[in-house]
Amino acid sequence: MRSLYNLRSTRRRCGRAEIEGVTLLLRRYALLDRRILGGRLYLGSTLWAGMHFGVGLLLWGLAAYVERPDIDQRWLLLTLTGVCAAVLLRRSAPGTGLAIASLFLLADIALGPSWWVLVVYGEALYAVAVWGRRRLAYGIFTAVMTCTVVAIGVLVYLLAHGVLESLLEVVQFVGLFVLVFVTPMMSGLTVREHHLRAELERQRADQLLRMAELDRGTAIAEERGRMARELHDVIANHLSAIAVQSTAALSMRDPDPERVRQILGVVRDNSVRGLAEMRQMIGVLRADDNPDLERVTPRLSEADRLVDTARESGLDVRMEERGTAPPLPARVDAAAYRIVQESLTNALRYAEPRRVDITVEYTASAPGQEADRLVLTAENPAPVRPEPTWRVELGGGAGVTGMRERVALLGGHFEAGPSADEDAGWRVRAELPIAQPGVPEDTDGQRAGMGA
Repeated sequence: MRSLYNLRSTRRRCGRAEIEGVTLLLRRYALLDRRILGGRLYLGSTLWAGMHFGVGLLLWGLAAYVERPDIDQRWLLLTLTGVCAAVLLRRSAPGTGLAIASLFLLADIALGPSWWVLVVYGEALYAVAVWGRRRLAYGIFTAVMTCTVVAIGVLVYLLAHGVLESLLEVVQFVGLFVLVFVTPMMSGLTVREHHLRAELERQRADQLLRMAELDRGTAIAEERGRMARELHDVIANHLSAIAVQSTAALSMRDPDPERVRQILGVVRDNSVRGLAEMRQMIGVLRADDNPDLERVTPRLSEADRLVDTARESGLDVRMEERGTAPPLPARVDAAAYRIVQESLTNALRYAEPRRVDITVEYTASAPGQEADRLVLTAENPAPVRPEPTWRVELGGGAGVTGMRERVALLGGHFEAGPSADEDAGWRVRAELPIAQPGVPEDTDGQRAGMGA
């Protein structure tokens, strides 16, 4: 993603022509890096060796060598050809290329020497430093530095014994030695370190990419879980009421028009409310396409309409509130609303007789302090049946799982199961911390931005 962003930024700054120029340059570099002759040589190395041979041939024609009367100078063309042939192996086998170049360099020194052979030998040293094995590269560098120190010592000795006439000659010899042998090695090792750093950065980028993919997968899984909880809470409550009322209407032996009309009214109200909540959720999911769309989360203070719907469906609901309600964060408010909704849905399905007692309690950690925990309790009678079946049928659904996940995400405590008193039936208890760490105080804007 960062590379794509940089490419787009460069496109904006430089324009289309500059981007096409960079692309063409990269294509040419890829062409020079192509393998030839069955992968034994590189096209760029072959062209580079040919260039060296052409320049060396030109300098040989200009007599850029030390001429010796007793030696035919055409032998220097053979040494030039040999070191240029070693350049062919600069990428595929730099160690072998350096060995070949060293042999022809010794022969050239014995016959001449010629200046361009020394330059090409520096190219072989550079290739070992960049593409050779690490141990070989640093071993050759150590040998070169040792030879440099020895050469300086010999030159100083010759100067002290009068073999060399002036210090200028010592400086010239040292400069030539450093230019031919030391500088290529230093440059090659520097490029090698840059290659290593680039490789490390590439590996780091790959790791970051893999981590981003894992985070993306985790985020998608979490979002699917949230969507599943919301869809269950929105659909299950209203459809349960519709199913109960429809069953009641179908079970009537002597249909009472007024009773049927009342049942159809309840079915219609639940259908309309379910569709409204579904549209609201779909609007939240599409909010990225329309930033001005208002996002609304359910609130515990709106649970009265859930109670009214449950009562219209024939459920006896007793709801009690204890303590003073402080301002609730949006996530806690929405979770409490959904827990009340799911508790009413389960009671509507399974309670025998059809009754549920809901308690909303605000508690404080210490006397005199503002309430910092919200405790929701829902108890309803349950049918008498063997306990394993009772547990699976009442507590094994997606509703209980969704409530448990909501409470866990908020750092609270959740319990669902048979009450301590076996006659009391089924009991749900959720304890939610009101003060959410890292979440600022709730405002209408923040509540709108949280989504469903």
